[in-house]
Amino acid sequence: MTSPTDIFRDSVNAMLCNVHTSLPGIVVSYDATNNKATIQPALNKNFTSGEVPMPILESVPIMFPNNIVFPVNKGDYVLLIFVERSIDLWLSVGGQVTPTDPRKFDLSDAIAIPGLMPFTQTYPNNNNTDYIISFGGSTITIKPNGDIQIKTASKVAIGNPLVELLDVVSQILGFIANPVGVAVPAVPFTGPLVDAATAAALKIQLDTIKGTIT
Repeated sequence: MTSPTDIFRDSVNAMLCNVHTSLPGIVVSYDATNNKATIQPALNKNFTSGEVPMPILESVPIMFPNNIVFPVNKGDYVLLIFVERSIDLWLSVGGQVTPTDPRKFDLSDAIAIPGLMPFTQTYPNNNNTDYIISFGGSTITIKPNGDIQIKTASKVAIGNPLVELLDVVSQILGFIANPVGVAVPAVPFTGPLVDAATAAALKIQLDTIKGTIT
């Protein structure tokens, strides 16, 4: 015989099935221009009749750290957070608003945070002491003592749209290696310097990593 306690418990559990807090999700597609993602929740619902995938969520905003953006691709994992009230109006106008829909903890009010991974995948950092940013084979490592190491898989560009630092250094090495006919204000070059060959070799090395500001 079912007791009142059992009935109450079953009723509460049934209501909780429609209360969503957070779930892992998988990116189906991403519109970077409008910051809207289509995401499939990664956990199925389990009924007595069998497992059923949760519905695909549309127009989910991606939460990036302030002033830092990075690619979001199909198949990436995210953490879905379901806001306790409707965020439709807030997403449209921002500021402090009163929700126009009474729904609570609804699938419609998801926000996605990239970076959540199962234990079968690993992050690029191989220690617990350094701050590491890794992408496309290039890595920026900040040591606890403040040292910064930059390892690039291709080119490096430092500067602004008008001046690139490594390009300036490359030009200086070029002047040293082959100064004939080259002059700087009030200091004309009249002949090769003693270490011109070394300067030429250094310029070649520098040019292999010198990038362009775009």
